[in-house]
Amino acid sequence: MADDLAATTAERPSALQPWMLANVAMGAGFSAFIALLIPPYVTEVTSDASAAGVVMALISLAAILGPVLGTFADRHAAHRLVMSGGVLGLAIGFAAFAFASKSAEFFAIDAIILGVSVAAVSAVGPVFIVGLGLSRDVEARRMTGYSLAMPAGQVIGGFLIGAAATAGWSYSARFWLASGCCLLLAIATWFTSKTPEEQLHRVMYAATDDDSTSSTESTGAKKVPLRQIVVSMFGLFLLISVLTSVANNGINSQISNIMPNVYGISEAETSTLISVAGALNMVLFIPAGRLMAKRGTLPTYSLGVIMRLVGALGMAVVGMISGAPALIAVAFMQLLYQANPFARLAQPGTAVRFATFPAGMANGWLIAGSALGGFAGALLGGVLADAYGFNAVNWMGAAAAAGSIALLVLGLWPAKPVEPDAE
Repeated sequence: MADDLAATTAERPSALQPWMLANVAMGAGFSAFIALLIPPYVTEVTSDASAAGVVMALISLAAILGPVLGTFADRHAAHRLVMSGGVLGLAIGFAAFAFASKSAEFFAIDAIILGVSVAAVSAVGPVFIVGLGLSRDVEARRMTGYSLAMPAGQVIGGFLIGAAATAGWSYSARFWLASGCCLLLAIATWFTSKTPEEQLHRVMYAATDDDSTSSTESTGAKKVPLRQIVVSMFGLFLLISVLTSVANNGINSQISNIMPNVYGISEAETSTLISVAGALNMVLFIPAGRLMAKRGTLPTYSLGVIMRLVGALGMAVVGMISGAPALIAVAFMQLLYQANPFARLAQPGTAVRFATFPAGMANGWLIAGSALGGFAGALLGGVLADAYGFNAVNWMGAAAAAGSIALLVLGLWPAKPVEPDAE
């Protein structure tokens, strides 16, 4: 008993770890730099909101490579390489946008670079936690620490882009700023993730008793039939992930156009709101982590999806009421963003609970599902914005969120997975 207490005490202080800087890069890169720079920049260059939707959709479509990257990391024990390479890819992608200047021909290539990079970090980062087979309490604490890093990056990125916009920086200069930040974080991620990767591999490949057997021959390298992935409860969870991603990422892909055009909120104010959302995320990850430790992953994830529905629906309703106070729209926008601590914190663990294959592969498919939803949301959102105005994007998000909740209640909840012990 004393040994168990000592082991628990040794694990608890490690909720925050230096390698989690990779998720700081994700917060700054995806939630701030991509969301705040690309849609208005592409819209300005092309004078076409649907073009911005296409570029954002390509970013999401490229992220569909999540299963490939996650499986590659599992088979070749390359989790550190994939994760750090993803952060470096963000730096390269933003530099490519800076080089492209106003050449629309390069937008697709730049978007693919960013999408693959997002997929790399997203597919592998959580595996450093959910792949260790930790108790529910310790896993929740570490996922909370990891998840807190993303809104921290969002705050930093939103502040930097807001300050640059206020100072009148060109879009090219702002993209260079984004690239430099991600490059520094890529270097830091590489040098801080060596030991955590060794710990992960000791657990993942523990079934290989013969030292002469390479990790590529371990249980993590087994091929899994596509039917086992798609036609299963894990497949249903993937479908839910697609729909809730349409709601979240579809609106996020046009948020820098929605806030000014629907509610009259300026570009600098929108950047501030994104930073505020990140700061509030950091606060709410604490109760989200406690809820996950107490109730498990699925209830926590479900709460996040419900919040997305209320936020998107509220934004849509306010947007159709002439003369409605912009502050009400801001409140619903913040509710939409504050769903992230609950949904994102519990999503990787929920995926692993329903999966019957290794964590890297499961999380890779999860990222692919989210990417597919982001692609559909961004593409459809751009078309709807052109045809019916930017508030139509909010209605699209509300409809997708409603569909995801219906599937949760009717399909996933009756098959609630077995959770690990709380401690």
